[in-house]
Amino acid sequence: MELLLNVEPTQQSIHFVDQTITIFTEMYEIPNKREICFVVHELIINAVEAMQQMQFTEVKEIIVHVIKEADVLKVTVTDEAMGIPEEKWSYILEANFEELDYSDRGRGFLFIKHMVDEIWFENLPNNRFLVGVKKTMNK
Repeated sequence: MELLLNVEPTQQSIHFVDQTITIFTEMYEIPNKREICFVVHELIINAVEAMQQMQFTEVKEIIVHVIKEADVLKVTVTDEAMGIPEEKWSYILEANFEELDYSDRGRGFLFIKHMVDEIWFENLPNNRFLVGVKKTMNK
C-alpha cells in the first residue's frame, strides 16, 4: 500500500494529515497505530512550522509519502524550508532523554527516535528537505 499527500503548510493541513493517517492505520490494521500517528503528526508540524517561517511569496507544498510493504512501514515528509543544517543531524539523532531540557521546542525528534527503528535526513535539490522514518511492524 502506498499513500501520497501534497499539502500546503497550514494548520488545516496538519488536521487533514492526522485524519488521513488515522484512517490509513485503521484500514490496513497497522500495529502501534497511535505511535505511527504521533510520529507523522510531529513530522508534519515540524514541516509546517519551518515553511511558515520562510514566508514564501508563492504557494509551496509539503509531501507526505507512506509505504507499507509486508511488515515494514516507511514514512517520508519533504518540505521546501531548507531543513536542518547537516552539522546538527548527529546531535539530533544521538540526543537522549537525559539531555532533554524541557524547552518548548526540540522534543519531537527525541520521541520519534524512540518510536521507530530508523530515522534519517536528506537534503534534496531546490532547497527541499526530507525526513524519513522506518518501522518494522510486529503484531
